[in-house]
Amino acid sequence: MNPLHIGDLSPDQRAAGTSFIRLCEGIGRVLRVTMMQPRITGLEHVPITGGVLFAANHTHIVDGPMLFAVIDRPVSFYVKSEAFIGPLDPILRRLGQIPVNRGVPERAPIVAALETLSAGGAVGVFPEGSRGSGAVASVQRGIAYLAVRSGVPVVPVACVGSAKILTPHLPWRRPPVSISFGRPVQIEPGARASRPAISAAAEQIRAAMAELLSESQVDGNER
Repeated sequence: MNPLHIGDLSPDQRAAGTSFIRLCEGIGRVLRVTMMQPRITGLEHVPITGGVLFAANHTHIVDGPMLFAVIDRPVSFYVKSEAFIGPLDPILRRLGQIPVNRGVPERAPIVAALETLSAGGAVGVFPEGSRGSGAVASVQRGIAYLAVRSGVPVVPVACVGSAKILTPHLPWRRPPVSISFGRPVQIEPGARASRPAISAAAEQIRAAMAELLSESQVDGNER
């Protein structure tokens, strides 16, 4: 595979957004209310400005686009490199999304994320590494490294019911989907990002995500 190019956008453009990003955000908001019944809580925990990391559980392919449409600021998500194919490739790059090869240590995505955070932008990561049960039994250390190096807050995100969005259903029955944002986790910054610091940060982020997801699933069952 050829080396991945991170995209055409500068860190400042990722942070502030572009006219194309704003157009796609608007389209996303329309689709949000036509394809599901969103129950969004905790938006007060999302910083309006400044660098921030979003750490979300991942159970379905729609999680990323859904959060892109819900969060009211541009977000550059880590997206698997396999998605950057055909007509999707230029669209994802113009949206400021960051391609990553899962399971392969790469410098370029880390630098792109750190530069975006330094410019006051938002970066979204699915720390479990791939789609699964969403139980957050463990998280990969990439987001912990970004948190330690940047010192920005990490906002946990819990998505419950997103798999129902693409499930065939009657057109007038929009599936309920719960999206919860938790209190920001502040990781102790460190220029060297030692292994103990990264391990401690990873566990801190995992625990915050698991707690929020557990609370969201209970609330969802009560509805």
